[in-house]
Amino acid sequence: MWIQIFICVIVCVSVGTVNSDEFPVFNKCCSKNMSLIKVYEFNGTDERFECLDREDTENLYNISHAPLVIGEYVRVDYGIPTECEQFQMSTHMIATELEMIPGNRCYDKLVLEAVNDTLKKSVPKIVAITCNLNNTENVVKSKLTVDHVKKCCPAGFSYDVVNHLCRKSDIKYTEDTLIKELKLSEYNIKEVDSGLHCKIHESAVELTEEQYSFKVVADSLIVVNKNTDRKTKIPQGEWCMDHNYQNQRLIARVCTDQCSDFDAYCVKKCCPVGQHYKTLRCGSPISKCVPTTDDVFFDISVYLEPLERENGPIADVLGIRNDIMCPSGKVMLNRSVEHDYHELTPDGFLKSPVSEKSDYCLEAFDSRHCPGGVITITAVTCFVKAPVTKDFRVSFVVISISSVCLALTLIVYCALPELRNLHGRTLICHVGMMLLAFSCLARVQYAHVPNRVTCTLLGYGIYFGFVAAFAWLNVMCFDIWWTFGSVRTVQPLRKAGTERRRFLWYSLYAWSFAIILTLITFLFDTYPVSKILDANIGSGMCWFGAYQNTRTDWPHYIFFVIPMGLVTCTNFVLWIMTARHCARVKSEVHRLQAGSVGDRAKRRFRIDRAKYVLTGKLWVVMGAGWISELLSTLTSEPQWLWMCIDLLNELQGVFIFLILVFKPKLYYLIRKRLGCSRIPIDTRLEKPDAQKNGPSSSGRTSSTFLSRTISSDERTNMRISQLNNAKQA
Repeated sequence: MWIQIFICVIVCVSVGTVNSDEFPVFNKCCSKNMSLIKVYEFNGTDERFECLDREDTENLYNISHAPLVIGEYVRVDYGIPTECEQFQMSTHMIATELEMIPGNRCYDKLVLEAVNDTLKKSVPKIVAITCNLNNTENVVKSKLTVDHVKKCCPAGFSYDVVNHLCRKSDIKYTEDTLIKELKLSEYNIKEVDSGLHCKIHESAVELTEEQYSFKVVADSLIVVNKNTDRKTKIPQGEWCMDHNYQNQRLIARVCTDQCSDFDAYCVKKCCPVGQHYKTLRCGSPISKCVPTTDDVFFDISVYLEPLERENGPIADVLGIRNDIMCPSGKVMLNRSVEHDYHELTPDGFLKSPVSEKSDYCLEAFDSRHCPGGVITITAVTCFVKAPVTKDFRVSFVVISISSVCLALTLIVYCALPELRNLHGRTLICHVGMMLLAFSCLARVQYAHVPNRVTCTLLGYGIYFGFVAAFAWLNVMCFDIWWTFGSVRTVQPLRKAGTERRRFLWYSLYAWSFAIILTLITFLFDTYPVSKILDANIGSGMCWFGAYQNTRTDWPHYIFFVIPMGLVTCTNFVLWIMTARHCARVKSEVHRLQAGSVGDRAKRRFRIDRAKYVLTGKLWVVMGAGWISELLSTLTSEPQWLWMCIDLLNELQGVFIFLILVFKPKLYYLIRKRLGCSRIPIDTRLEKPDAQKNGPSSSGRTSSTFLSRTISSDERTNMRISQLNNAKQA
């Protein structure tokens, strides 16, 4: 037993003796707990270096800094080179190796520079002070590696992960304590800085030792998620470590622009960590960032608790990004006011009744120095200058004029029996739905609707009216295509019963389309399953409750712009196909010989072509509005252009009135209906499609029918020619 102890002692002594000779020597300018400063005198021409007590330096100059930490196995020689003719200082901002020159150079951390007792603040940095002696060679004896470590808080402070700031701790956590816990090499020099400064677009994510393990390798921090074993390497300067104020375990703060890499929930803080807003004038929200005291905390649990009740513990790992860029200034929100009420979303945005923004920040406001003042946590958003908007009073007048024109058009078509054929009934339904939409829109433009139920009903009235109007326009396009474009072998003339059946089928399609789409929108609005499907009609405005072209504007496009776009494109395709058949029929009509068959086909072609042109005009009027909605998603400038486009859309009722009513036929029919006609009315103007063989408005001027007619005439002519030839023979 004694022999074993003796051998162990001999081995330890021999190892210590060998290693002591190999220990590197570090030339440090100032002794332990001393700080290096540079003093300029006589107008900055003379300079000298001094070592002051660290605590005195912090008290006198109100600065906080950390000295170099020397490894246990590094021998230290203290002192600035003496007997020098001139000093030369070189800076090592991010030093990785320090060259040791015995008696001629020392290294230390320069914490400040003073010119004639005036403080010149600078970032603490490692400097080398070299003595320039004549005829002296600088021989490098050894090199020492420098490990760079950042402590999140100054010495004596630890990081509070609940309130997200550095707090003075009863346990004196110094730089040496952190170095020992990180188990860094004892053969190196450690440069310890305090604080973490992430880039403007990065968040500082807080990682606790309960969820992550940490290891420092070559100035980089290796972070390992204990649940997923996922490793992440954080480069130098983008991480800091400290002790958790709550349980004295390690915590790391890392900079990242991808919070999802750490499954972190990231929010924005207005002031830097350790500061809060203090109001400058009582009764005014104007504030400035001031250092945080022990009784002011950045506690955002009032925002996080509702999220965690609905989505689980999404804020276990929290990231904080500082400040927002607001060119036009900032504005504080007040949650107690209805139009300012806001909340955080699961993806880290700020949701208010009218928008969902990423340009926001949260902060603690201290107004206790004012009468009745308290500490409140609230959000700050960027002030947005009101854009040059149109005068809604003008819009109300224009839309009212359109509504009157639509009402007159509806009265004319309902009052004249000659117009109530299949085509006329579809026009009546189309105009009626346009009148519904424009009437509700006029009320919304007139003034604010305070009652939410009324506002919601008006919003759905606008929605249903426009959807149904698009559906009936689709019916008209299909009907005119069916009239021109079908090549099926059908009877050229149809009875009134067939026309009624077709109108019933059209009605079933149009009303079903409008009702089903409105019902789907209403159900997703009442029972939302996703934010992109929540229309919010009547919430904040009597339409889709979101600003156009924002992240919350998806329901507007899903339930209105995209479906109406599909209908508009379908109408365009039908219109083009009809144009092709119209050209074919026109060429065949001109080939007809004069006679009853040719005249009847020509008259029928002219009637159907007039319907085609009329439908095309309506498609242009309705399609222009949808195209402008689509183009507005790409750009909202210039404002004057969109004001002109809005004006044209608001005049749709006037255009429809001009297209449908301002025609010679209707002029004569209205005069006859009112009993104002003194001259006989041409029956062809009364009912140009009423022929002795039946109504042709629902007949089929198809290429097949015309081909059959032409073939019949040609066969008759051939028989006459054969008889004449026989007689001549």
